[in-house]
Amino acid sequence: MKNKLLVIAVIATVAISSLAYAWVANDEGNQAQEKEEAPPGVTRFEVFVNGVKTMDIFVCVNLTDGLTQKEAALIAGTTFIQVKGESVWHRLETLTFDDAQIKAHYAWGYDETDLGHIYDMTANLTTLQLIVDYCF
Repeated sequence: MKNKLLVIAVIATVAISSLAYAWVANDEGNQAQEKEEAPPGVTRFEVFVNGVKTMDIFVCVNLTDGLTQKEAALIAGTTFIQVKGESVWHRLETLTFDDAQIKAHYAWGYDETDLGHIYDMTANLTTLQLIVDYCF
C-alpha cells in the first residue's frame, strides 16, 4: 500500500511540475511576441539578406513626418551593423532616398586595405522591408 501511495505521489508531482512548466513557457512566449512590437518613435523593419529573411531590426525613426537624410543614414547604418557586425571596416559610398525608398551602397572589408567587398541595401518604406545583398 505504501508503495502505491508513493508511486501516485511521484506521478502527481511530475504532472503538476510539467503543467507549471508548460504554463510558464507559454506565458514567456506571449511576452516575447508582445515585446516585438515597436514602441512609439521606433520603427520595426523586416530584413532580407541575400534573399532570405534573417531578422527584424528596430530603428529610432519616425517615418510619419517625412524622411530626413539623418534618418536615412541611421536606417542604413543600423542595418549594416546588424547584418555585418561592428568588427568589419565599412564606408558609406552612396545614399539616396525619398519618402518611399532608401538605397545605400557600402564598401566593406576585414581591414582598412580590404574595402573591395560590396554591400547594397534597399529599404521599402511602405512595406518596412530592407533588402540587403552583399558579397562574402
